Amino acid sequence: MQSILIGNFGREYKRVQVLHSHPQKSEVDLYLATSDNQFFVMKPVSLSILNHLLEFNKDFGDYPHLRTRVDYNDKENVLRKTILREVGCGLKDMHAKNWIHLDVKPYNILVNWHIDKQGQFHLKRVALGDLDPRGQLGKGVGKHSEVFSFGLLCFYVITGVEWLQADSATLKMEPESVILFKFLLVFRPLLDALIKHVNDARSEELLKAIWQAISEHETNETFDSWPSDTFPNLESEVKRQILRMMNLDLAKRVSMSGIMADIYWNMNDVS
Repeated sequence: MQSILIGNFGREYKRVQVLHSHPQKSEVDLYLATSDNQFFVMKPVSLSILNHLLEFNKDFGDYPHLRTRVDYNDKENVLRKTILREVGCGLKDMHAKNWIHLDVKPYNILVNWHIDKQGQFHLKRVALGDLDPRGQLGKGVGKHSEVFSFGLLCFYVITGVEWLQADSATLKMEPESVILFKFLLVFRPLLDALIKHVNDARSEELLKAIWQAISEHETNETFDSWPSDTFPNLESEVKRQILRMMNLDLAKRVSMSGIMADIYWNMNDVS
């Protein structure tokens, strides 16, 4: 099935294997490709998306954080923090020019893969609730929502734990409501400011019903009490950063520029 794509600058990309098949359009299948003994993910896009990406490249072609290759590093925590810092700086640069990514999540940033004993390539897709409460309610996303998504990304990359798996069958809710339940459970309480930002009667009723259920919940640990033995690498400084990014009050949620200006991202302090 191998075929070769030659880029504008002469680099050859050899398609090796389909990673994700589109149910209706094979021409937009996601491929594993190789070039110069390196692995790449090849994703076909429409002409309109290509033009949008070219416009993006014109605005951000000289910004190093928005296209970074990271080599393997024996210091795993250094690598994790490096990836997050580069993504965060990229989002900060985008927000400064009033661009938003709209889809910040592990699947669009990390490729978790392995090759089995038979030489078969396997790709693990990480699916998390990557939208803040307003996004889960379908009330629009913006820079503040993207900061929230970056906080979720930081939690997953640093700890490796997927804590937002929506067990809707157990809780008898829609997946979005399950995620809202977990957000309010962990980052409580339900604030009047959040309801004001949502500004929708049905959504307000849903949020209040979820908060009522949480109030009656017996095992309701807040995020700042989560132990590092259950959530690896979740130290106090990490919690502080994530809580700033995932404040349920949009007016108090820090901006990307505010996050990336924090001393936490000083790589000289990483060990």
